[in-house]
Amino acid sequence: MDARSRATASRPYDQPRPRAGAAARPSASRGRSRYDTQPRYASQPRGRGSARGRRSGGNLLVGGMAVLASGITGGTRSSGLNRRQSAPSGARNVIVGIVAVAVVAIIGVLLWSNRKVDITLNGEAMSIRVGSTCEEVIQAAELSPKAGNLVSVSGKRLQEGAGYAYTAKLGGNELSEDDAKNYRVSPGDSLDISDGGDRMEDYDVQVMTEEPQLEMGGDAWGNLSYVSQWPKAGQYEMRTGKQSGETARGDTIEETQNAVVTIHQISPDDDSKKLVALTFDDGPAETYTEKYLEILDKYGIHATFFNLGQNVEEYPELAKEICDRGSEVMSHTYQHQQLSQLDASALQQEFSSTFSTIESTTGVKTTGFRPPYGDFTEKAWLNSGGLASVSVLWNQDSLDWKRPGVDAIVENSTKNVTSGSIILMHDGGGNRDQDVEALPKIIEKLQAEGYEFVTVTELMKSDSSIPADVAAGNATMPDGCVWPTQIKSDDSSSDDSGSDSSSGSGSDS
Repeated sequence: MDARSRATASRPYDQPRPRAGAAARPSASRGRSRYDTQPRYASQPRGRGSARGRRSGGNLLVGGMAVLASGITGGTRSSGLNRRQSAPSGARNVIVGIVAVAVVAIIGVLLWSNRKVDITLNGEAMSIRVGSTCEEVIQAAELSPKAGNLVSVSGKRLQEGAGYAYTAKLGGNELSEDDAKNYRVSPGDSLDISDGGDRMEDYDVQVMTEEPQLEMGGDAWGNLSYVSQWPKAGQYEMRTGKQSGETARGDTIEETQNAVVTIHQISPDDDSKKLVALTFDDGPAETYTEKYLEILDKYGIHATFFNLGQNVEEYPELAKEICDRGSEVMSHTYQHQQLSQLDASALQQEFSSTFSTIESTTGVKTTGFRPPYGDFTEKAWLNSGGLASVSVLWNQDSLDWKRPGVDAIVENSTKNVTSGSIILMHDGGGNRDQDVEALPKIIEKLQAEGYEFVTVTELMKSDSSIPADVAAGNATMPDGCVWPTQIKSDDSSSDDSGSDSSSGSGSDS
């Protein structure tokens, strides 16, 4: 092997041949052809983006994306040497594209956010920059709303012009101070701006309890008065102004619910029926109760007995028999005292003792009663403590206590009777022989006129305007309620006389 061959064999394949002289150096054209020619991909398009950008008339956004794509594609597909040479140019293209896109976006945002929109201001059309505040609308429209005043908790003016600067309504709804500050105009808004309202001084708050009161309502007269609304205590704010020192009632936290007693004449819903109730006071009586029950059984009807608590204790078997034979028992108080003359404690004792005696004897719970002499005033309702639910009076007074004769008792009991009427007779308290003789005649006469005899609770249930618990005759004050100690009307609170219904004659003995 000659020297040239040995040199060639010992030289790595990829190393250039030693420069022995000009003759040994490869030609310039061959060297450039091997090392300096472009990669075979260099002549191909550098991505779709640039072509689409050119076709669309040089759209700047698409063109920028094309430049970005071209820089990335060119950098990844070049040889190591060409990457080094093309990298600065590709980076510049990417930056130019990004800047162009950003400029276009900024310009678009500025144009969009500063566009003008049409609104209605105080009933008139107006064009204004979108997103304008209330203050900017006021300035643009050259409005001059007058500020309200600073006032005390009782409404007295403390400082002129220190109230709200303006009042803003959007679509007819007034905006709060915070909402007005945060408001920004949108297309189509209907905005009204006027003078500002008064601003209340800062104040301290104390939560107060408000006790319910008693109020009477309903008809001018009737054979019933009942609790149509049970009372509940309320709560409210008591405000003390920090600047004025004044004290005034503020917002209601919980509504106070008064006790409402309604006077009502029973009126059955069904006009096709003629209903009437027979009632007997002062029993049970050893002499007459059984006789009345036999007569009622004979005609297949029932009645209501308003019994005295002391008599129920004396004749418990008669009280129970009344209920067992289909009639009903309600209270006539314990010992027939005039309730309007009693204080609250004594009156409540009359109720509670009789109600409990009736229940323990007959098994029937009732809170219905008939006041002796028909005397139960608004003041008496106040003193009742909420123990009773309904006071039952009458339309037809037989006047049997006068012993006017059988025919007179019949006439008094039936004359001018209408559907919903209540007839008053007596069981105990004296000689009732005339009643025993008159009772069949009363029944026959009214049945001949088409009347149906029912108990008081059945009569109340026929009138849907009466609350169901009251009509059942056993309504009690719900938990959470508190009975009032004051009457709502000053005029009626001074009236301690008179019945709770003009239909009661006060002749009950």
